[in-house]
Amino acid sequence: MYLFAIIIIVIFAILGIIIGAQNFNTLVDLNILRKQITDAPLTFVIIYSFAAGIILAFILVIIDQIRLKAMISRHKRTINELRAELGSLKTIPPEEETEEEV
Repeated sequence: MYLFAIIIIVIFAILGIIIGAQNFNTLVDLNILRKQITDAPLTFVIIYSFAAGIILAFILVIIDQIRLKAMISRHKRTINELRAELGSLKTIPPEEETEEEV
């Protein structure tokens, strides 16, 4: 699986280099948050967009990891409380049956 992921990454990198080389002289105008950028190379726009996507995905993964670790911590605490309760229940002697119950 690791080798497959490396092969896919290399293929996408090669395709990115080819597309970037073919579009290096293509200039585009960008309007970002009321700011206008003129004559930006399309290759740089693609690279910066890709980098922004990676950074955003990384931030979302970090937030998800923090949430999952907090959930695991809560579950471990609940497990320890339940184990302690089970241990205390095991040490309680059973109630003796009275003749009235039988």
